[in-house]
Amino acid sequence: MSSLSDADLSSLIDRNIKYPEQLWYALAVFLFIVGCFQWGSSLHSKFARRRQHESDEEMASNHVHHKFTLRRIPLALINFYRVVAFRWTLEIGQTYTLNIAEVFVTLGYIALLYIYTFIDTTSLDGQKFDIDYWSSRAARVAASQIPLVTALGTKNNIVSLVTGISYDKLNYIHRMMARTCFTLLCVHGASEASSYPYFTSNSNEAWLRLGMAALAALSILIIVSLRPIRQEAYEVFFYTHIISVLIFLVGAYYHTSEYTASFWIWPSFVIWGLDRFIRMVRLVVFNHSYFGFKSGSGTMDGTTELLSENLVRLRLSRPPHFHWSPGQTAYLIMPSVSTLPFEAHPFTIASFDSSLIQTTVPEDQSNSDMS
Repeated sequence: MSSLSDADLSSLIDRNIKYPEQLWYALAVFLFIVGCFQWGSSLHSKFARRRQHESDEEMASNHVHHKFTLRRIPLALINFYRVVAFRWTLEIGQTYTLNIAEVFVTLGYIALLYIYTFIDTTSLDGQKFDIDYWSSRAARVAASQIPLVTALGTKNNIVSLVTGISYDKLNYIHRMMARTCFTLLCVHGASEASSYPYFTSNSNEAWLRLGMAALAALSILIIVSLRPIRQEAYEVFFYTHIISVLIFLVGAYYHTSEYTASFWIWPSFVIWGLDRFIRMVRLVVFNHSYFGFKSGSGTMDGTTELLSENLVRLRLSRPPHFHWSPGQTAYLIMPSVSTLPFEAHPFTIASFDSSLIQTTVPEDQSNSDMS
């Protein structure tokens, strides 16, 4: 352990505060750019289809063939970007694949966090990668990401609102960021335990024990979140996830309070509570007949059919307010079947929402089947 001068200590504290904030600014700019691309692409595609439809009708009436125009270049670039980013894939093993966008985000995020952890870690006396500089900073950088990791794990998050990317597609980013933060916390814990004599002398302190408990809980969560375990024992993962996250957040909050950094942790509780509140409101609003706000006994009933060992077909009547697009999934709650009363299960929608292409909605539209 190096001996820190007052100037070193002042520089260390300043960078520990400044760099996590700069990291957030960098991520905010990236999310803003992604949001501009996503929403711009969606709006352009929407208006382009409308113009194309009108143009096709005009050309059909005038018997005019399609010609190359400069107006098609933006759409061609957008399609090229989509093909490269989302259709080109990298196979990892026999069952795991990542598209190019996920690979880019993963490598960029890992590099960004580690750069902010180890940059400017030369002490004033010239010692490079001074452990005093990067040991505590690794923990602060990881702690600064906890609110974002929490948000990405919720179904109602601001990242989806800004970028237009659905929750299920962001779930990979949620796991990747959590695992990256876990590695930084391991770097922090290992360096503190091996280099600082106070670690042993303070082992009975509550803040230190809670920090160790938080890291242990996160370690268990990282293990059970691996794909083979999630696929083979999802219920184990589900309940372990809830318990481990609670232990981690509580332990991390009290541990970081010792260093006045708990402001990075407590927003996670607010984010989680807000998500649960929004989900409850949406549950009541979208299923008001089930909760007795409107007459309609049996309107929420469904029928199931086992098509194979891994495929179940569920048929139910579409509520009048429910609309969807091809390829979307719906989280369904089945209180009479689920272990927990509000346990949601994802189902892929296999039918087409015909109301989207109808100018008038028939009176019995609400009774159309959705499977």
